[in-house]
Amino acid sequence: MTSKVGSQQSTVNSYKSSVTSQQSTVNSQQSTAYCPLPTDIDLSPSIPYFLSLLLIIFFSFGCATYKGKLKEPVTQKKEYISQAAAKEGLPQDYRAYYHYLMGLINELHNDIEPAIKEYQKARLYDPKSIAVLKNLAVVSLRKGDIILALDACEESLKIDPNFISARMIKGSIYSSQKKYESAVEEYKKVIEIDPQAKDAHLYLGIIYAENKDYDSAIAILEKLIKIEPNYVLGFYYLGRINAKTKNYAKAEEHFTRALEIHPNFLKVMEDLGLVYQLQKKHDSAIDMYKKILEIDPLNELAHNMLGDIYIKEEAYDKALDEYKKLSESLPDNVEVHIKMGLIYYQQKDLMRALEEFQLARAADPKNSKTIFYIASIYEEMNNYEDALDEWLKLLKIEPKSVDIMLHISQIYEKLKKLEEAIEMINRAIKMEPNDPKLYFYLGVAQYNEKRYTDAVENFKKAVEMEPENDTYHFRLGVVYEKLKEYGKCIDAMKKTLQLNEDHPSAHNYLGYIYAEMGINLSDALEHIMKALEFESDNGYFLDSLGWVYYKKELYDKAIEKLEEAVLLVPDDPTMYDHLGEAYFKISNYEKAKDAWEKSLKGEKNSAIEEKVKKANKLLRNKPRK
Repeated sequence: MTSKVGSQQSTVNSYKSSVTSQQSTVNSQQSTAYCPLPTDIDLSPSIPYFLSLLLIIFFSFGCATYKGKLKEPVTQKKEYISQAAAKEGLPQDYRAYYHYLMGLINELHNDIEPAIKEYQKARLYDPKSIAVLKNLAVVSLRKGDIILALDACEESLKIDPNFISARMIKGSIYSSQKKYESAVEEYKKVIEIDPQAKDAHLYLGIIYAENKDYDSAIAILEKLIKIEPNYVLGFYYLGRINAKTKNYAKAEEHFTRALEIHPNFLKVMEDLGLVYQLQKKHDSAIDMYKKILEIDPLNELAHNMLGDIYIKEEAYDKALDEYKKLSESLPDNVEVHIKMGLIYYQQKDLMRALEEFQLARAADPKNSKTIFYIASIYEEMNNYEDALDEWLKLLKIEPKSVDIMLHISQIYEKLKKLEEAIEMINRAIKMEPNDPKLYFYLGVAQYNEKRYTDAVENFKKAVEMEPENDTYHFRLGVVYEKLKEYGKCIDAMKKTLQLNEDHPSAHNYLGYIYAEMGINLSDALEHIMKALEFESDNGYFLDSLGWVYYKKELYDKAIEKLEEAVLLVPDDPTMYDHLGEAYFKISNYEKAKDAWEKSLKGEKNSAIEEKVKKANKLLRNKPRK
């Protein structure tokens, strides 16, 4: 009169936890139950049946009662179990069997602590029952008492060194503790005892994969599918390992075989879809994800991946459809709202993008990514005040982010709050005093505030810390030009070109300074023509070219290029000044005056005002025809 009860386990190992979840998936999708810790005992009778059974035992053999502490049982044994049951390791003493059954009933009610106590009582009457020890190990594991679980396994192995269930439990515990060598030893021993042990092969392969021994993992799993050609998890993990090693064709083959065995195994379908994507087989991936959605219409991964594929194919409306379906079922899913927002942003629908990002923020107010996107949209809309508020919120979340500080400084500059910009960069420098780019940005901010002397000092610091950076040398040269220190400007531009001979702005500046100084005009022309090779429609470069022609007294050519320059850059005072000078040289005082007046509209300048007066005087004195 024997009964069997199934044991289960929960494994906390990160890689093997996925095995358990996949096993439970298989259990739910196919009739063949899969148990991580194999057992030779299964409980199928109903509870009323057990109660009747217990009454029979009670009245037939007497009642065993306990008061106070447990006492050692009497030496007399009441054996009534068959020899077949004895071979299964079931208790041989009727009292042990009674407590064993009570343990099973407590397990049925998920009462772990009472079950442990019943199995411990059973041990008092039959300390050599490996079935009791096995069940004690399992319920102890469920409780989280690893020491008691291992002790029970060790005791059972002293009785029967070939007790597979105990070795499987030990292997699982060692694996969860990342004691992989010990786990491997247990699983190998199981395979020695039973070369057909499927679970041991599977777990051994998973441990090899976890430790990146992919060749051994593949070898043991291939052995597994030879033992059981329809073992779906064997093919599934072979597929995963081959995908991990980027052998996508082989991964596809194994996943396909797994689906032939179990056509609706969702996890295999999901991974096969991902493998199709990795191979850029987008049509196959789309078909697979659509099949998944037929089985599971709310499958998050399938909707997400379909959306991602459609984005890559620039089918933004289709991608939006997928994300909208997800949003309906998962309204608080931040990532879905972010993806929808990014699509609207890509489509330049900034208001709808902003709406989605605000919904994402409502679900997770401190999500840095969401705040970043909201700030970016405000910037795109030239709403710098609101953008600044968002960036400051982001800085509160990430107070040590130098990159955020630098961006905030740039927003301050756009708002003409130059002192605040400089203060923010100085705050960043306190965080990272050895970062040359921070001194560079400080120099740029000071340059924009026309604090040229301070800017020079910070550009020099940046150059000292990173002497091979051509940009730092270039900006140092620019500020020297503003200070009229042309010799130092020339040196800085030459150094820039030494580091980067294809720096168009350095070529332009060097040519312009030569022209401004009236020296090396042939070299000046050569440098500016080189700059124009890179950017033929750059208004500043054309202005420099016109100025060189002016210095070479080629006034018609000068006017031609200067007129082109002001068309491209219509609000630069210096360019109009140059154009005025060129017209003045050919005695076209009317156009000279017009050019200088446009220069004054951009910037008040007493020298230009004097030029206008001079042109007016000449125009008044000009003889009438």
